[in-house]
Parts: sequence; structure tokens; C-alpha cells
Amino acid sequence: MKTLLSTMIALCVMITTASAQEFNPNFVTPSQEIRIKEEVKLIVDRYYTYFSANQMDKFPSETHTIPWAVLGTDRIYMTAEESNDFYYQSYANIKKNNPEYDRSEFTIQKTCVLSPNTAFVSGYNTRRAADDSIISMNGTVYIMVRTENGWRINSFAGKPLDKVVSC
Repeated sequence: MKTLLSTMIALCVMITTASAQEFNPNFVTPSQEIRIKEEVKLIVDRYYTYFSANQMDKFPSETHTIPWAVLGTDRIYMTAEESNDFYYQSYANIKKNNPEYDRSEFTIQKTCVLSPNTAFVSGYNTRRAADDSIISMNGTVYIMVRTENGWRINSFAGKPLDKVVSC
């Protein structure tokens, strides 16, 4: 009888917990978390591919929300044109200061899925020359949001290379 009572109590607790999670709008199942991590990685990779190819005009429709912001600064880009101008100027400055610049790569240190619609991607970018030598490395955290068009970069912030933003 004790075993039956213990089993019934355990079952009630499991049902209550599952029901509470089902109604929590921020609940993410383990399989959803895996999928979200893969999806946000694809967007960040796409962003770096486009930047390295100087194809900033693709950002507003394929990688970023509009508006988007650089956290910790007063820079907010309200239109696709402002975003494109910023990135084209950034690329031109990199090439001017480092003519050997060939590409940028992002190394993910941690992805934190906060909800079905929000994630942080923490890591660092490496600017490389054509001979694969390192020009510079900078820590970055991307704040990702799910939009009707999929995952997009909503904002980002600089960080020290050794600081990893985690859950």
C-alpha cells in the first residue's frame, strides 16, 4: 500500500511539473534548445560570411533586425540604409588600417537559450589576413531574437576575450 501511495504522489508531482512547464512561455525543451543553438549559429556564421565579402546590404533582410543597437554606446541603427552605411564604413576602415585584411571569423564560446524567442551568443571574432595570420581579436556577445523571418541579431556588445557570457 505504501508503494502504491508513493507511486501516486510521484505521478502527481510529475504531471504538475509538466503542466507548469507547458504553460510557461519561456520554457524550452532540450530538443528545442539544440535546434535553436544550431539556428542562431547559422545566422552568426552568415553575418561573418557577408561581412568578409563586403555584402552588408544583405544584413537588414538576412541577419539583423531593424532597428538594432551596439550596446554600451549611443549607436542605434533605425533603418536598413543606416545599418548598411555603418557596416560599409566599418569595412572600409578595417581595409584602410589593415590592407592585408581578408576575412573575419567568429568562435562561439557559449550559446545561452533564454526562451523560444531569445538567445545570447558569446564568443570572439578574429580578423585574419590572406596568409591566415591574425590581425586582431575582439570579444562579442550577440543578442538574438526570433522574428517572423527567423533568428536575427538584435544587438551586440563588446566584452573581454576571456569573459564568457553563460546562462
